[in-house]
Amino acid sequence: MAADEQGNDLGAVAVPITGMAAYAPLSPENKITEAELAASPLVLPAAFKKLGLYKQDGGPTPTRETGDPIEFFQIGYKLSGEGTRGLTIGLAENNPTVVALIEGVEPDEHGVYKVSSTLPDNRFILFSSLRYRGGLEERQVGVASITAVEPDQAERGSVKGAAVTFTWQEHDLFDGSPFWQWGPAVPGGAVTVTGVTAGTPGTFSPAGATPPSSIADLRALGSLGQTTAWATGQYVEYGSGPKAHWNGTDWATGEAA
Repeated sequence: MAADEQGNDLGAVAVPITGMAAYAPLSPENKITEAELAASPLVLPAAFKKLGLYKQDGGPTPTRETGDPIEFFQIGYKLSGEGTRGLTIGLAENNPTVVALIEGVEPDEHGVYKVSSTLPDNRFILFSSLRYRGGLEERQVGVASITAVEPDQAERGSVKGAAVTFTWQEHDLFDGSPFWQWGPAVPGGAVTVTGVTAGTPGTFSPAGATPPSSIADLRALGSLGQTTAWATGQYVEYGSGPKAHWNGTDWATGEAA
């Protein structure tokens, strides 16, 4: 739906209808790459375990906190304080996956969890997705740890779950980011080109991006990060096969000479 004459767009309103969360051991083979995060259908590595149903009012609640800023003698100058980002989910199921996660221990051969008074200090890869009315989806993945668990009171006829707060942790596995986010976007929709690498042929990025259909469309994208003219013979293909290269100031047809 397009925006109306007032600039308002009902199609851009985020109305959640479902979601999913899963976690896996912190290991390079369990990393979800940028291309995999944007793929349709999304396929999680085999080690991921899903956390099941959420409470009706327990959808993911993002948190973002910033520490006190650093001020200077000169008025008007500040450095932002260190921040933390998190996600609180109202988990409804008390399945073995959820219990093992929030207690930080696996059951013994008798099914007994030998729990601790402290929160688990392990880190893991956390994946969370939200799907909205209209087909939009938002996906997040990164390294996280549990920083709060608030079990619900047992009430007759009500779901007894737990509000679990996950704090994202900056990690080299995700380039030092607390998490990566894809969307909100429609899975399987066209992926916009944001960069290009020179070669014979060169490649557009991100992976899966739809190449420009014409030289005019390519020029409309700007330099795409190019700062110097391409070497002789380098090119990138656009549309149905024509070649183009960066000549130092703009995109030109054919291979670089």
